[in-house]
Amino acid sequence: MSTFYMRYRERRDSLSSVLCVGLDPDPDRLPEGYARTAQGMGEHLKEVIDATATLAVAYKPNAAFFESMGAPGWNLLSETLNYIRNQAPGSLIVLDAKRGDLGNTASHYAKAVFDELDADAVTLNPYMGRESLEPFLQRKDRAAFVLCLTSNSGARDFQYHGQPPLYLEVARLCRQWHEQSGNLGLVVGATRESGELASVRKQAPGLVFLVPGVGSQGGDLNMVMQTAGKEVLINSSRSILFASHKRDGLKQAAYEEALSLVNAMRNHL
Repeated sequence: MSTFYMRYRERRDSLSSVLCVGLDPDPDRLPEGYARTAQGMGEHLKEVIDATATLAVAYKPNAAFFESMGAPGWNLLSETLNYIRNQAPGSLIVLDAKRGDLGNTASHYAKAVFDELDADAVTLNPYMGRESLEPFLQRKDRAAFVLCLTSNSGARDFQYHGQPPLYLEVARLCRQWHEQSGNLGLVVGATRESGELASVRKQAPGLVFLVPGVGSQGGDLNMVMQTAGKEVLINSSRSILFASHKRDGLKQAAYEEALSLVNAMRNHL
């Protein structure tokens, strides 16, 4: 059985890239020339996928942007994932869903993510403890990225509490669980200080970090890779999705933005 970690490393090494492209179909930000419909958003996402297929190790569709459209959004999500499989074979799909619940509910979330949508990985909220993660950890061929140190200002409401802070406890426990399951990663924001990233890496030396916040949010790619190393997926969403305000030229602009990021990554790989 090919594990997520095996496929991630093969893709990373073959492309010399750790780029993850975030797919957030926001109708209010669609470039001019796309209809503000599920079909228009689908066309937009397909052109971004086409533009980045040779550069992206992974794609990260954000479930909320699809769910908010109801049934058409769910159909669009399924169609987008199928398009990625066809146009960017070998790339990984990380569903950004931030699930986290107990027992039978968590089992059904896992079935939805891995069996119905066939995603390779999912983001999870660890607040309810290991039992909320267990149905995902049992899927040895897939992966779970657990929220650890996020990039939003509200992270300080909980993640920095305690001594050591809660985010380091999350990293420590996830390292232990990963040693048993082999399929855990951490979500660590690119906008955090280098010392904070270094402390998480020290607690979880072998885990892949999913790192949002590079690009429009101002995260420093070079600092992240110098601190966290090459076991990362650097996510960029808005700077690639909306690289052009017009449909004409969008594919070229998205490709150039992605290539610029990948070239910076290659300095550290």
